[in-house]
Amino acid sequence: MKLTLRLVLAFALVALFAAGLSGWLAYQEASDHFRQVLENPPFINGSAPTRGIQRGARQAQVLTELQRSSLRASLLALSAAMVIGGYLAYQLLRPIRALTDATRLYGQGKRDARVSLLGNDELTEMGRTFNQVADQLAVEQERQKQLVADIAHELRTPLTVLQGELESMQDGLLEGTPETYGRLVDEVGLLTRLVQDLRLLSLADSGGLELHRDWIDVANLAEEALAAFRPKAERLGVGLINQAQSLTLGADQDRLMQVLYNLLENALRHTPTGGQITLRVREESGWGVLEVRNTGLSIPANDLNRIFDRFYRLDQARGRETGGSGLGLAIVRAIVQAHGGTVGAKNDPQGGVCFWIHLPIQTAIDFPRRDSLLG
Repeated sequence: MKLTLRLVLAFALVALFAAGLSGWLAYQEASDHFRQVLENPPFINGSAPTRGIQRGARQAQVLTELQRSSLRASLLALSAAMVIGGYLAYQLLRPIRALTDATRLYGQGKRDARVSLLGNDELTEMGRTFNQVADQLAVEQERQKQLVADIAHELRTPLTVLQGELESMQDGLLEGTPETYGRLVDEVGLLTRLVQDLRLLSLADSGGLELHRDWIDVANLAEEALAAFRPKAERLGVGLINQAQSLTLGADQDRLMQVLYNLLENALRHTPTGGQITLRVREESGWGVLEVRNTGLSIPANDLNRIFDRFYRLDQARGRETGGSGLGLAIVRAIVQAHGGTVGAKNDPQGGVCFWIHLPIQTAIDFPRRDSLLG
């Protein structure tokens, strides 16, 4: 049975019950009153009234008329309830019909279907929730399309180089020198790293990123990361400053090193000659805090929330050679979140950018607590 019909019947039954109950109560009250009068008739000058029987007949007639009036009132109330109930049911169900129509259209592939509603009741709120979900799905779908396009673009460049050079070697136009083989190996390396990065992000999305936690001193890890980048930093004329305090926390050492590598590589890419990169590690309110600060240009406010998106580059003109794959910061966020931490970026008022990471120090992991290791 349709919900509209059920609502109309509900209104009608309530109205009929109310009218019938009111009529029955009135009838019972009148009957009791007349019965008392008949059983105890008033006396005039010590004798009973001479017209008692006639009054009893008239009272019975009044009760009959009262019964008929109650029936007419019930029928009138029933008719009014069905009319008013139908109108109210139509108004109440209009948001549900609009939501049903929009859902049906959305299911048929019309992704722009939305619910147009006004008001502040629960049904209107349900329609607004549908619109919000549909909008979010549209954004995610657009991101998926962009992701596929970006992956195709990133794969096309090294594959084109490989195909071109291999065909030239096959046709005898290019000799197989060590330099040629080196370029081919580099392109294969680019493809391998891209596939590995995409797999890591896919595992993180599905909750399958495996972490091998252990208690590690992040200060030692920071020194190792800076040492690995010092030769490149010296060639670029960029200074590296270590301000890491001793900090022991439970984490996957290899993954955390990957985070530091990605942040330092990103900082080197955007630090001008003569600039500095500072790596700070400290404990703050029960959290491990890691910061990578670099001097130079700040990030536009609109881009601060997007720099951790996949394949997002501040300078769209940069290619893989100068701008990276666009996956480094996305990997940083995935690894940090897998550790139960948070990551973000903020502009330094004096210029430059600070990337910060907050990691929980105490975690539920199956090896001795930090306190026992520290003595």
